[in-house]
Amino acid sequence: MQTMMKGLVVLLVLALVHLAVIPIGHAQGTEDAASGSAQGAGLQAASWLVTLPYGAAKVCFAILGGVTGGLTYVFSGGNLDAAKSVWHTSVYGTYVITPEHLQGDRPVRFLGVASESGGAAMPAAPTK
Repeated sequence: MQTMMKGLVVLLVLALVHLAVIPIGHAQGTEDAASGSAQGAGLQAASWLVTLPYGAAKVCFAILGGVTGGLTYVFSGGNLDAAKSVWHTSVYGTYVITPEHLQGDRPVRFLGVASESGGAAMPAAPTK
């Protein structure tokens, strides 16, 4: 019974954390969704349904990566570059699946990509 309660608490916490991320996806609407077409509504619904499990997994991965990066900093003797490489890989990336992702117009990046200058790089816009 206690294991079941712990599982329920974890699911509720993940759902609440994920609700903080959903408005970001809503702000990134597409032209199809804005025009009110059936296809746009279907893509919005599908992207929301896909974002629920994907976003929860990404948030958990980012939290674990943040903790791991902190431990990397401590156990590497204060090497900030080593910690940043863990943080950039785990924290940056795609959190919300949008209709553009489902249509293949934008790549889904579960892992973040660090730029050559040491900062986080935004994914390049796809060329057609």
